[in-house]
Amino acid sequence: MIQVFFAIFLTITLANQEIQDDPIIGIDLGTTYSSVCFQNNYNVEIIANEKGFKTTPTVVALSNDEFIVGQDAQEQAIINPNNTFYDIKRLTGRQYYHPNVRKTQKNLLYTLTEQNNRIYIEVPKYKDESPKLFSIDQIQAIVLTKLKNQASSYLGQTIKNVVMTVPIGYDDSQKQATIDIAKIAGLNVVQIISEPKAAAIAYKKDIEEREKIIFVFDFGGGTLDITVLKIKKSYIEDISHGSGNNLGGEDFDFNLVKYFIEQIKESTNIDIMDNKNAIQALKIEAQKAKEILSSQKIAFIKIKNLIQGYDFNHSITREKFEDLNDNLFERTLLTIQSAYDESNLQKDEIAEVILAGGSSRIPKVQQIIENFFTYSKIIKDQISDELVCVGAAIYANQLTKKGQESTNRFVEISKTPISFGLEVEGRLMSIIIPKLSKYPLSLSKLYTTAQDYQSKVLISIFQGENKSVIQNTQIGEFELIGIQVAKKWIPQIEVTFSIDFNGILKVTAVDLETKRSNNQIIAKNLLRPTDEEIQKQIKDNEDIEKEEKLKSIENLKIYQNISLKNLQTSKIKDLLNQIEYDFMISLITSSTHWVTMNEHNTNIKKEGFEKELENLKNEIKKRKVDL
Repeated sequence: MIQVFFAIFLTITLANQEIQDDPIIGIDLGTTYSSVCFQNNYNVEIIANEKGFKTTPTVVALSNDEFIVGQDAQEQAIINPNNTFYDIKRLTGRQYYHPNVRKTQKNLLYTLTEQNNRIYIEVPKYKDESPKLFSIDQIQAIVLTKLKNQASSYLGQTIKNVVMTVPIGYDDSQKQATIDIAKIAGLNVVQIISEPKAAAIAYKKDIEEREKIIFVFDFGGGTLDITVLKIKKSYIEDISHGSGNNLGGEDFDFNLVKYFIEQIKESTNIDIMDNKNAIQALKIEAQKAKEILSSQKIAFIKIKNLIQGYDFNHSITREKFEDLNDNLFERTLLTIQSAYDESNLQKDEIAEVILAGGSSRIPKVQQIIENFFTYSKIIKDQISDELVCVGAAIYANQLTKKGQESTNRFVEISKTPISFGLEVEGRLMSIIIPKLSKYPLSLSKLYTTAQDYQSKVLISIFQGENKSVIQNTQIGEFELIGIQVAKKWIPQIEVTFSIDFNGILKVTAVDLETKRSNNQIIAKNLLRPTDEEIQKQIKDNEDIEKEEKLKSIENLKIYQNISLKNLQTSKIKDLLNQIEYDFMISLITSSTHWVTMNEHNTNIKKEGFEKELENLKNEIKKRKVDL
């Protein structure tokens, strides 16, 4: 045990963020949808996927030993529920036995398992392995790889750097997990920023020079994130935060699914709880109904042959929807109240409330906000599934040499959402970094021994605001061995807490007499994969990427060959005049040449070939010819 000897605080602001030569993209890896953006000069481009959509469902499926991502994975979910993976973000950086994981697991149709308290997805069979385990990081990296490749194909160069957004409530382990996921996907995380702050940055581009205080309400598919900010053209500064974990659009969907299951049992006496295909079908329709009820008073659900020849036909009113989700609306209000109370502001000091995230479209949510902020302007027209991504891209551009030349640069001031300290004698909390400290920074404090002739001390690290560590949360510990052996109070042990640009904490302890030291990066605990494990996952991801690219090339070549062969039949020739026929031949020949030129181009990924296939199909459809 150690105790406070005397305190010397050394404040060291860490070096400025490194400026990158290469382009940096912004990625919002969301619970339900993800997007990738890039700032080109003054414009932010939301990079569409091969199907032309600006957002990609954060869904991965395994079918015939092939990974499917996004819309395609979503569309086959009903027939393949055991191998369709969603809501993965809610598991990021968590231990298997964490209460939030247990809660999330109840709503998943695929199988989770654990090894050393790490979470894995178990599939019955993959290639020659049965069963096969995939880490949560590896599955999320597949989504991230798709987004990276979209950007690479669009920009015509290999993308290596990214600014990632994360929920405001992410702890160090979850932030580190996000960095690891990006690394597996072949991306270097230049910086992590919170999702509501990214939304504010996207909004800030239209703000005037006058300083104002805004309340950012970011209600997505998996979390509710709130940030109160002081904002001006030239800077953006944290005031307070609020977060609701496992509070998002998915939770509204799950409540609807439970209701539908009850209705089916009441009317048919059929219990479908164990029928994964039926549950998946209900989940899809529940999400659609929720979205419809944001603009209409009633939604109709029709599912043909849901189970045993039973057709499910049901209607639900907005009033009933609000009644079913009363507990979620109550939690929403409590989260708003908490962030507001922490800000120490009067309501009339908050100029504007910015709504972001799909769940903020729910009328009852908007009503709660309007009733709470009677003095503030509520900004609803900024609601966009890509707003967070846009903010990440704007911030990313600031970290490039090209962005440094811009006149629209701003200073971003981040503050810790909680206090950090260590345990001293009497199970008391000695705070080293107080709540709402600006970071990056380092703070040091001197400690001594509590007993005579100690040869080592245990450094137990906590976060929280209570004077007793019993009421706070332990986030790490390590031993400092080889300290000066002397009477208590004689040794001098300097403990330094450092928080980097990403808000990740590193703790270092050194005996000033013996110079023995030890440290711990809190995020790199026993539950995070080792460097060797990450390298293996990088290799696995690269192998998957190569296989998928070859498959995409093969699909494109097959379509080209079949189209060319069918076009040359007399049946098709008779439908076309010579000009149309020559154009179609030229179209397919040009596409074939494009494949030959690009199949060995490392900058053109799977998504590029999928887009070429989609474009070719669309061009042929325009001619109203069935090839």
